[in-house]
This record gives sequence, structure tokens and C-alpha cells, in this order.
Amino acid sequence: MSCERVPPVALRRATEQCRAGQNLSLQEAEGLVAGLADFEVGDEVKVEFLLAWAGKGETGGELAGMARAFLARAKAAGVTGRWGGRSLGDCCGTGGGGRPIVNISTAAGIVAAAAGLPVAKHGNRGITRPSGSADALTALGVKGARDAGELASCLGEVGCAFLYAPDFHPAFAGVAGARKILSAQGKRTAFHLLGPLVNPARPEVRMVGVFREEDMGKLGEAMDFLGVESYAILYGEDEKAAPLGELSPLGRNRILGKKGGKGFDISEGAAQGNWGVARDLEASQAVESAAKITAVLSGDGERAVRGAVVWNAGMLLWLAGMAEDWSRGRELAEATITKGAARALLERWRTWSRATSV
Repeated sequence: MSCERVPPVALRRATEQCRAGQNLSLQEAEGLVAGLADFEVGDEVKVEFLLAWAGKGETGGELAGMARAFLARAKAAGVTGRWGGRSLGDCCGTGGGGRPIVNISTAAGIVAAAAGLPVAKHGNRGITRPSGSADALTALGVKGARDAGELASCLGEVGCAFLYAPDFHPAFAGVAGARKILSAQGKRTAFHLLGPLVNPARPEVRMVGVFREEDMGKLGEAMDFLGVESYAILYGEDEKAAPLGELSPLGRNRILGKKGGKGFDISEGAAQGNWGVARDLEASQAVESAAKITAVLSGDGERAVRGAVVWNAGMLLWLAGMAEDWSRGRELAEATITKGAARALLERWRTWSRATSV
């Protein structure tokens, strides 16, 4: 008589389903998180499922189902979608590209917050790159909000806050071993796509950069399933047509999303003028990324980095209804940097971090 527990059975059934090329329903995907988060389920079972799921290709419904289940298990953020009567914003990337790029979305979030949009950024340390958002913020001298009380405090005093994923998602620990095994093998999983969907603060306005254009539709579908009011999925290329995972002033861009209940699909070429080259956007470690971000927030910095920050912050500001179009959003972002508001916000965040550190 088998003593096997129900979650492994469900995961193994889903593994065979994915290997056969059959999609899971949203509800089926949601139910699998019980097994993925369970420490008593062996890593080998989880690895087999994650490989089969990635091999089949994730759907928006599957991602939304997983996201719902992880959000249900998350630590309470104390806010849901809005702050101070305004929509909360978030901007992040899926990761998975492996390029050592400056943390553009982190800087863009600071600029957008300095322009007046409350931002609750959700992120992690780098897995496929040397500097994740948590690494860059640590190097910038700021810390994340560890619980609902600190999140409210940071949003109130700074206007911008960071939620470190492991602090708010204890269920992620159950799948950490399987992810480590697959990472060592150079295998991708769906967790880089799930990360942007499971912000515990559930911002009403979200912007996600992807490295693979084929991921845009499935993430947009997942956002719709989750009821996100306004979102933009971003795909940008450098001057050599290589993906950057952010909007880029150097090459082709595509933005797919929804604003005010209406969908949009925008294509944009490189910015006019000399914006440098992709190697100007590189940062081999977190301290280098932080230095380049600080230079931009101070009104200086390399043109490629500043351009990328402004392009991404401008999109977020337009998406949040703070600018009538993306061009005006970029103008607002540029003005926010020029007048010193972005650097001032960073200094407030550093002050708050020192005051709340134990």
C-alpha cells in the first residue's frame, strides 16, 4: 500500500500532462502550489514538474493560477493596490537574460516615485545576473520593508518602498532546492515569470520588462486574469538587436498592455541622437550598478543609462495617468531628475533605512 502523499501525486500527474503537451487549467495550476511549497515533497518531484512545464511552455492562465496560490500564502503587506488615495506602482523585470545590465527598473521606480507616484517595488537578489534589485538597493544604502508596518512607514516617509520577495513569500522556500538544482544545470523555470505577478502589495499599475518577446502575451494574459487595472509588458533591444529586458533608447521597443480598460500594443524605434551603446549599460556587480544609478539620479551619468531610466520611468508615469502620453511621461521623468527630486528621494530613503535598522 502506497504511503505517498497527495501533493506529489498531483505534481506527477501534472508533469505527465505537460509532457503530453496539455495545458493546465488555472485551477489545476493553483492547486499545485501546495505540493511545490511542501518541504516533505522531494525536490526531484518538483524538478521534474518544473522542467516539464517549461518544456511545454507556460500559459497566462497557468501563471495566474500559481500567482494566486502564492499570494494567498504570502505575508500580509497591509496595503492592496493603492496608497494615500492613489494607485500604487511597480516596475520590475522577469530576469532570465543573464546580461550584466544596470538595474534600470529600480532607478526608474525611484524617479517615478519622486515625480509623485507611490511605488512598492517587489524583487529579489540576482540569480542569473550579478545584481538583482535587492543587491542594487543594498549597494545604494537602502533597505527593504520587512513587514506591513515598515511598508506603511516607508511609503509615508519616502514615497517608495521595496518588498524583498523571501521576506514576504515563505512558500517560495519550499521550492528553493529544486530551483537551485535547475539553476546549476542552466535550466530555466517559470519562476522568473511568476515574480512580477506576486507583489504582495498588489499594485494597480505594473510594468514588467522581458527578455523574450514571446513571453509578452502570456504575462499580459496573466495580468488580466489577476485583475490588474493598468499594466505594460516591455521588450527592448540594444543597437545590435539583442534584448535588454527594459525599454531601450538604443534600439527597437515593443510595449503590450492595458490602460483605462483599453489594450494597447506600441512599437517604437531607437531614440534620435547619440545615446551610446549597450556596453555603457553594463554593470559587473551591484556596487557598479548603484554607482551608475546614483550618477543618473544626481543629474549626471552615462547617456545610455540616463536615457533608459527616463524611458522606463516615463512609461510608468503615463501608465499611472500622470502624463497624457509616453513622450510627456519622459519629459516629467527628465524634469524630476533635473530639479533634484530623484536624488532627494534616495537620500530620504537612506535616512529612513538608517532609522529603522536594528
